[in-house]
Amino acid sequence: MASRDWELGLFKKIEELIKEHNLGFSKAEEFLNTDNSVADAAFEAAVDFIVDVGAYCISTGRIIRFSEDEVKDAIKAAPREIVMGEGKDVRIFKQGKIEGKEPLNICPGHHAPFTEDLGTLVVKNFAQIPRADFLEGFNFPEVDGREILGPPLEAYASRKQAAYLREGIRRAGKPGMAIVYYPISTRASSFLSVLDQECGLRSTDGVLFTLLPDVKIEYDYLTSAIIYEQHGFFGVNGSFGIMGGFCGGPEGAAVESIARTIVGWMVYRDKLHYPGVEHMLTLTATKMTFHPINNARSVVYQALNRNSNAIYMEWVIPSSELCTEEHLWESAVRSIEGTINGANLYAHRVSRPRMNAGQTPLEAEFMIEVSDATLKAGLKRGDGGELLKKITGRLEGRSSVQGKTIQECYDLVKHRPSAEYGEIYGKVKKDLADLGLEFE
Repeated sequence: MASRDWELGLFKKIEELIKEHNLGFSKAEEFLNTDNSVADAAFEAAVDFIVDVGAYCISTGRIIRFSEDEVKDAIKAAPREIVMGEGKDVRIFKQGKIEGKEPLNICPGHHAPFTEDLGTLVVKNFAQIPRADFLEGFNFPEVDGREILGPPLEAYASRKQAAYLREGIRRAGKPGMAIVYYPISTRASSFLSVLDQECGLRSTDGVLFTLLPDVKIEYDYLTSAIIYEQHGFFGVNGSFGIMGGFCGGPEGAAVESIARTIVGWMVYRDKLHYPGVEHMLTLTATKMTFHPINNARSVVYQALNRNSNAIYMEWVIPSSELCTEEHLWESAVRSIEGTINGANLYAHRVSRPRMNAGQTPLEAEFMIEVSDATLKAGLKRGDGGELLKKITGRLEGRSSVQGKTIQECYDLVKHRPSAEYGEIYGKVKKDLADLGLEFE
C-alpha cells in the first residue's frame, strides 16, 4: 500500500471508531477525565484499530496484520515494572497509580540538543539529581568539528554520545545509573555501534525505539530491536498522538496514542512509553495550549493504567523557554496532571529547543517538587482539574515566550541556577503553594 493511502485509510478508520465507541470527550469541560468508562472505551477503540488495520512499515510499503488473540496476549504479557542500572544505582521503574500516593519514577533530562563541549558536564549535573532513575542521551550537529553526515560519522558520533553519558554519570558518583541511547541516526549501524560494556551501553541500559506517527515502523528499528531485546535492554517508545494530524482531533489522537503504545511493545519490545496527546501549536512552540488536550492526555493515561501493564510517562515539554515564569507554569501543569494520572515524569525539555537552550537541572528538580507536592496535597482528578483551570487561565492562548540558554541561566560548575532564575523559581513555587500545593 502507498503511504498516502495508508494515511487516508487511517483517518477514515479512526473516525469510524470514534463514532462506534461514542468518544466525544473533547466537549467535556473538565480538565482531567473522571469517567472511567470513557478511558475503557478509548482503549477498546485502540485494540479494534490494531486488529482491523494493523501497522505500516515504511521500509517495504507493507501492512503488518495482527490477530485479536495476538493483541490481547501481548497486552497481558507486557511487564508492569522493569529493573534498570546496576550495582548501587539499580532502580525499579514501574507503572504508577491513578490518584496514587507513592512518589513517581523520574527521567530528569536530555532528549535535547547540546554542543559537544558541554556534553559530559551537562550529564553530570542531571545525574546529580537524587531522584533520577535514568538519563537519556542528547544530540549534537557536529562531532570533532565535523558535520555528522553518513553512516561512518553517525556511528562514530553515537559512540561519542554513549561515552559522554558514561563519563558524566561516573563523575556524578553514579557509575551504574541506567542510560538510554538517543538516536543520532535511525540506521541500524548507529544503534549497534554503541553496544559496548565498557564505554557504551550495557544490558542494564535502554534505547529509544519510537514508533513513527500514524502507527508506522521501519526495518532498521526492527533490526536493532531484535538484537537489543535478546541482550536484555529496555526500549523507550514515544507514542503520543498529534492533534491535527491524520488522526484528527483529541479523540482520534488519543486512540492513536494508545494503539502506538501497544504496537510499540509488540514490534519493538518497548517497555517504557511516553504517550498522551499533543497539539501542533505546542510542538512548534507557537502558543501555549491546554484544554481539551489535557483531558485527552488523561484519557490515554487512564486507559493504559486500567487496561494494561504499560509503564507510561508524561513528557514535560513547555512551549515557553528557559528562565521565564511561563516555562515553569507550563511545567507545573504537566507535572500536576501527570502525577494525578499515575504518569511517571520524563525528560523535562522545551518543546522546540534551541541549541543549549532546551533544559537545565532546575526544571527537573522543580518538576519533582511539584509532583511530590501534588501527592502531599492528596489531589484527586476533579480537584486537580479545577487547580489546572486556575493555572492555565493566565496562560491559555498566549504566544510562547523566548528565554535563555543554559550557560546564561545555570552554573554547571556549581550546580545551581543564576540569581535571576532562582528568583523566578521561588516566585512561581510560592504562587503554587498559595493555590493549594503542599511543598516540603
